[in-house]
Amino acid sequence: MRTLTVLVLLSTAVVLGETSETNAALKKMASQSSLYDSLGDANNAIDGNKKAEYESGSCSHTQPDSKPWWRVDLLHVHHVYLVTITNRRDCCEERINGAEIRIGNSLVDNGNENPRCAVISSIPAGESKTFQCRGMKGRYINVVLPRHEYLTLCEVEVNARRVTEENVALNGKATQSSQFDSIGSADKAIDGNKDSVYEDGSCSRTEMQPKPWWRVDLLERYKVTTVTVTNRGDCCAERINGAEIRIGDSLVDNGNQNPRCAIISSIPAGGSSTFHCSGMKGRYVNVVLLRSEYLTLCEVEVNAVPALDEDVALNGKATQSSQYDSLGSADNAIDGNTNVVYGNASCSHTQFDLKPWWRVDLLNEYKVTTVTITNRGDCCAWRINGAEIRIGNSLEDNGNENPRCAVITSISPGGTSTFECHGMTGRYVSVVLPRPDFLSLCEVEVNASPDISGVPVLIGDLPANDKSQSNSTLSV
Repeated sequence: MRTLTVLVLLSTAVVLGETSETNAALKKMASQSSLYDSLGDANNAIDGNKKAEYESGSCSHTQPDSKPWWRVDLLHVHHVYLVTITNRRDCCEERINGAEIRIGNSLVDNGNENPRCAVISSIPAGESKTFQCRGMKGRYINVVLPRHEYLTLCEVEVNARRVTEENVALNGKATQSSQFDSIGSADKAIDGNKDSVYEDGSCSRTEMQPKPWWRVDLLERYKVTTVTVTNRGDCCAERINGAEIRIGDSLVDNGNQNPRCAIISSIPAGGSSTFHCSGMKGRYVNVVLLRSEYLTLCEVEVNAVPALDEDVALNGKATQSSQYDSLGSADNAIDGNTNVVYGNASCSHTQFDLKPWWRVDLLNEYKVTTVTITNRGDCCAWRINGAEIRIGNSLEDNGNENPRCAVITSISPGGTSTFECHGMTGRYVSVVLPRPDFLSLCEVEVNASPDISGVPVLIGDLPANDKSQSNSTLSV
């Protein structure tokens, strides 16, 4: 009986270890649709303080918006198990009723279109309620009210575990240059079965042809750490010799022109070799032979984590048309701090210029997915109305002639809005007001990935660091 009790306790501990994770939201970066007053900053809801009286200064609070929302950026993709919300005690606890918790990686509609974990029916005044999200994956956690209301949150805790590497090929879609017979389909190489006897029906196989290839579409972009290839065991192990592993986002030449991770010198019959790809990013993983041959693969494992766009503005250099005072330097808008009170020295601020502008130099050319702007909360929110976001490589007119991503119609006081730029390329991101006014920005986030479209990829040319990448660790 004692043994059984110990086993039960150990089993329970394992389960708790999987689901009772650290509070990943604590001290991260929060934003919201608007700011009610100086006490209601979005970051108050992730300060680790559950005080539920608004005047204590530890709750977030929007204005009465048409669809008020609050969001925390966990900075990396996490498996989210639990979200715990603490409601306001001193007033209006019913305002939280009907709020939705949404989790995902998209900033479409400010993240409010991500998959839903739960609907909050109600939370008693001053109390906390926990919602099970069962390992949903995401970087962003939103709380959104789909009606006209105030939204107040006195604490949001996100029990989660950062997503670690996993074999993402298992959920991918495979194809190849040809198929030898009915049992040699491309998807056999990602079926999770390392059986290396071809007749057992778990290996892919092309016909004999010039430059045979196999490819897995991972369905989204990943940072690839390793690729493990299992060779055929019952015949012809030498056929794999010289095959190249290529990773990237292009389908030019069926993906065989993407950057190279490694060359497979050889793999013993029925053996598996692991190739280190050092975080190369891409949606497609190819194995290609640059000669006439059959290509047979008994398993391809791709260990990777999602490759999310990063806020590349954080490492940029900012400038602006003028500076209002010592508190309003241009770089305040890329300091990673979304505080919206100007006196706290985290917002940029120009003088009253004829055409005020602010610009960040990303130092390299990027493909920009979104630009997120946080407006000032303590004064003059309307000043942002009509500002233009421009992206490009030109410094003509201080960068203000570059192609336009969006026009900012308005952003609520202290609010944050995300603008879709659909992969526009450029080194410079500008915000410009085409009229005389002040321009103040409390944060500008530029989610982007490096633009490699203009970088030639030549077959046979290894990257400078490819010597280390071509080494393999063998296990048979």
